[in-house]
Order: sequence, then C-alpha cells, then structure tokens
Amino acid sequence: MSSIDIFDIKRFAVHDGPGIRTTVFMKGCPLRCCWCHNPESHSREPVTVQVERKLNGKGIMSTKNYGERVDLDFVIETVLRDRHFYEESGGGVTFSGGEPLMQAEALESLLRMCRDNGLHTAVDTCGFASQDHFERILEHTGLFLYDLKYIDPDLHLEYTGVDNRVILSNADFLLGQGARVIFRIPVIPGINTGDDEMQRLFSFVEERKGFLEEVHLLPYHRIAENKYTRLKMKNRLGHIKEPDTRFMESLRKRFETTGLKVSIGG
Repeated sequence: MSSIDIFDIKRFAVHDGPGIRTTVFMKGCPLRCCWCHNPESHSREPVTVQVERKLNGKGIMSTKNYGERVDLDFVIETVLRDRHFYEESGGGVTFSGGEPLMQAEALESLLRMCRDNGLHTAVDTCGFASQDHFERILEHTGLFLYDLKYIDPDLHLEYTGVDNRVILSNADFLLGQGARVIFRIPVIPGINTGDDEMQRLFSFVEERKGFLEEVHLLPYHRIAENKYTRLKMKNRLGHIKEPDTRFMESLRKRFETTGLKVSIGG
C-alpha cells in the first residue's frame, strides 16, 4: 500500500497526545456518531461542496474539497518537517480520522516509517475494528487515544449506529497487552450524561485503573455546524448545548477519585 486517503494534516497540534504533534486525519469511519465534529470523514471518497467566501465585503461562491489520496512518502515528508518541535516538547505524530484502522495496511506502514525515524506515534481510535488490525499495529504505536462513548450497548447502537461489544473487547485486549491507553470520553449533555450511564462509564474506568494512567473528558462542541450545512447532512444534535464549566469540573473530580490523571479536553 503506497497511498492513503486523508482529509487534513494538522501541524502544531496540541490536543491529540503529548507535546507538539502533527495529526494526520484519515478518511473513512464505520460509526455515525450523532455529535461527530468531522462528518466529512465518514466516506473514504473525496467530497466537493460549495462554500461562500468574502471578498471586499461581497460573497463569492467557490468549491472546497474534503479529502484526497496522497502517497505515504508525502505524509512522512510532511511530519518530519517538525521533528525539532517533537523532540523539544515530547511530541510526535497522531493518526486520527475518521477511523484510521479502516485503512489498516496503510496505517501500519506509516507507523513503521514513523518509528524508523524515531518519532513517537499515537492512534486516535473508536475501537471498532478487528482485533487482527490492532495486533498488526500494536508494536508500532506508542499511545492509543481510545474513545469510550457508551457502555450501555443499546445507547451505543442508537447514537453511533454500531454495537459496542467489539469496542469494549478491543479495549481490554490492548490493556492486557500492556499498551499505553488513554480513554477519551465525549461528554454530550442529555445524551450520555445521565446518572446511570455516567456510573457505567465510571465503573468501567475504575475497574481498569491498574492498567491506565489517564482519562480525557471531551466536552461536546458545536464547531461543526457549518460542515453539516455544507455537506447537506442532518445535524441530529443541533439543539444540544455545550456542557458548562461547572459540570465538566464536577465530572473531572468524580473520575479523579480513581487515582488517575483526568484532563478536560485533549
């Protein structure tokens, strides 16, 4: 595999793992989370949309492309530009999406190339992939940023479109293999913040605290609203408000009782 489908490469990222990083956003995702802030990542295929740009106060219509196929060498050349910043900050390269394991062969090649160049690697994953795919990238991945959206299987199916049994099983597989894993829990008011579901999430983390060091609580945000409009996609959570600071702090303190480091955001 010599090429990969991406929709962005973000340099100087600071919320996708430790230090200063370059995040490679890969196209394609098996989930359809209602709160997704990268809906342009759903399909592997590029998407072209109409956007309005301002020029001298006037609106001018133009096109914007979400997605392109690029050579793996191009990706590596791009991430190596900032090697100095990675070394100074303890950073590296993060592969995100979408779901990067939908392009498992290309992902494995890129991770190998990064490690061969002495770069720290992270994979931001929803966990919905075959265990074989995790096995093939395990030794080349320094950190897994692992989403925990729901523990209740019915809620997971309702709001993401897939069952979560494989996701929870893969989480335990990685922990059992000694992988470094940070659980990332999206916080969507009125969707997964009910007492019962939060208790299930808390219990899942607490039971595995001996294998973890850190948890991230990710507050829902509305920054993707324009993307849904451009892509002519329905935004099912357009009515949901972002969680307030007091509520996020209360969750942080609750999860800190596990003895783990807990951060709000990445």
